[in-house]
Amino acid sequence: MLPAQSRPLRHLAVAIFSSMGFTSCMGSEVASHNLDQLLREDGGFRYSGTLKGEFEYHLSQMVDGPWLKTGLMDEDPEPIDNPTEVTLDHLLVLAESDAGAENPLVAATQVRQFARYSLLCPSDLARERCFLELGQHARRLQVERPQLEFPEPASPEQLADSLAELVRLHRLFVEGQPVGEEPIDLAAAYAHACDACAALPLDMRGGWRLLKLLTVLEANAPSDSPGRVPMRGLSLKLQHHLVSMCLTLGVNDPSPRARAAAWGACHTAYGSPFLAEALVALVMPARDRNGRATRTQRYGLLAQTAADEEVYLTVFDAVRSHGLPKDLPGTDPEQLRMSQLFILVQVAHDFSGYSERARFGAMQTLNAIAGAGARGLRKEEWEAWWEAASASLSDSADSLPTDGQSR
Repeated sequence: MLPAQSRPLRHLAVAIFSSMGFTSCMGSEVASHNLDQLLREDGGFRYSGTLKGEFEYHLSQMVDGPWLKTGLMDEDPEPIDNPTEVTLDHLLVLAESDAGAENPLVAATQVRQFARYSLLCPSDLARERCFLELGQHARRLQVERPQLEFPEPASPEQLADSLAELVRLHRLFVEGQPVGEEPIDLAAAYAHACDACAALPLDMRGGWRLLKLLTVLEANAPSDSPGRVPMRGLSLKLQHHLVSMCLTLGVNDPSPRARAAAWGACHTAYGSPFLAEALVALVMPARDRNGRATRTQRYGLLAQTAADEEVYLTVFDAVRSHGLPKDLPGTDPEQLRMSQLFILVQVAHDFSGYSERARFGAMQTLNAIAGAGARGLRKEEWEAWWEAASASLSDSADSLPTDGQSR
């Protein structure tokens, strides 16, 4: 290493490529690389590191000469004064990258980073952005139901063995099988290795590592590699697993802001059935008859509190856009509609229990759903409307959620 010569060379190269516009935008690969550096294994931020620009990153991938590579790449870690802001910048760049059908590796990279940051990042703003993005990926991957079971994850040794086998097969194809060894059916071996990986019970860290290596192998696999098809199938399964896991865990994120984004993502993925339980969760009791925390049946939503304003606004916005959900089996449609309207009335007129924004959001939703714009926002007019509307249902009270369980 020649530090006296290497640093001027590096700065000269950066200056030249900056003048050419190479550092004015960040590609998905560069953003992903920097996101890898910003978050520790335990989820905390790193406050020093060596982040790369567009030119520096791509040079590190292309330069073969060890002296030149060292001169351009080696430098001491620098302080990261505001990791939240830097993280958001890179997440936004990654989100704006083209992840269409012709760029499956970009989509896989997005899922890997958004999934990891949605569950492990200490920033509420970053987690919110990740959940918003994961909703679209859930639709792409056709995630239709929550992940209800979380078995003991595979050990690091099991994961390492699976990764090693994929790397071994890649090398066998690229470098050729050693002379004297009996040839193997690489297509069958790839299929078996990918099936073994798909069968592993994976937590966030295991799924993140496996998808990271798999994306690298896919990117470097020759067009005629027998591993391209099975690896693509494995990548989609891993993405589906990570997104489903994140949505299940995200609905109870400790931050109302991030939780609201997770609820919005779940509505994007699951549709009306989720919205039906979301509406009930706004007013159901916090505890059941046995004193345990109350959750909805299918999606495990906890009862919300008055401080969860963002969650209320997200649910009300969804109801205004899509109408009252009708997916509560075993409930009379008209009674169901009245019970849901009653929830909105309850929030709209409870001045002591809910914030002004939540109450106004509920009133806006009532006006949109009930087609009653002439009633305005006066409590007395809505109380008269409610009495008249509920009088025709002799047992309407039986349809109201009283035990915290959706029906």
